[in-house]
Amino acid sequence: MGKPGGVVDLLGLLFMILGFMGVLIQLTSFATYRRLRILERSGTEGEAVVVRHDRMDGLHRVYLRVRLPEGGEGREFYERHRELIGGPGTVVPVVYDRRKPSRAKTGSREDYDYRAERLAVYLLGCGGLVLFVAGFVMVCLVRPW
Repeated sequence: MGKPGGVVDLLGLLFMILGFMGVLIQLTSFATYRRLRILERSGTEGEAVVVRHDRMDGLHRVYLRVRLPEGGEGREFYERHRELIGGPGTVVPVVYDRRKPSRAKTGSREDYDYRAERLAVYLLGCGGLVLFVAGFVMVCLVRPW
């Protein structure tokens, strides 16, 4: 088929590297996709109170605490925003997961469109996995292990 160091071998190594990088890059998109999908399917709409905020790299990191309808104290979570959404004590709408209130996102359920993230997950994740496997097969055909 070929020899080690030949075109097929180098192309296989390139495919493996590109596939591995594609899978690594899509991990962030997968985490976002999974979180938004859970919130859209089983999330509860409620309120959150701004606790504090920090400025970091041109963005505002806003810490919020979920208000549970039962009156209990909710878990704290943070989001990054370009504009400050309010000072401490400001109440904002939020969608949270009852099982894990720290998995929350400001806004309403209709604002979420996780289908755009799904495209990135499928293209980069599945495509990267296919490239990695194809490269691995190419390298295994050339190199005598």
